[in-house]
Amino acid sequence: MTKWAWHVHHDVLLEPLVEPIETRIAFIKAHKPKKETATRLRLLKPVKGPLPAKLLKAGKASVKAWKAYDKAWKAYDKAWKASVKAGEAYDKAWEASVKAGEASVKAGEAVDVLALHAKECPGCPWNGRTIFQ
Repeated sequence: MTKWAWHVHHDVLLEPLVEPIETRIAFIKAHKPKKETATRLRLLKPVKGPLPAKLLKAGKASVKAWKAYDKAWKAYDKAWKASVKAGEAYDKAWEASVKAGEASVKAGEAVDVLALHAKECPGCPWNGRTIFQ
């Protein structure tokens, strides 16, 4: 089952996790500006309540597309000069990921998701676009 989290990235309200949340935490600590780290880590948390079925379906498609994209990227990166086929797979996987991601974001903007976010993330500075003003 796909797990979901609030504020995996600063400009997305909720996302399906494509890797363990601990991996994202380590990345934030290692690579994000120090002045943003505390806010990012405070707001990054798993979703506890139920999400709409439409969102779950879109998220599952997004994760599947992301895995295809990630796999294609690794193949492309390893043999980019010799592999036109890997580049084509990368392009197709990216397009599928963008489409699935857009569907996921639209579904995530549903009123019930916003209400759940307000309940689970009190005092959150999310403004519909980012956690940073």
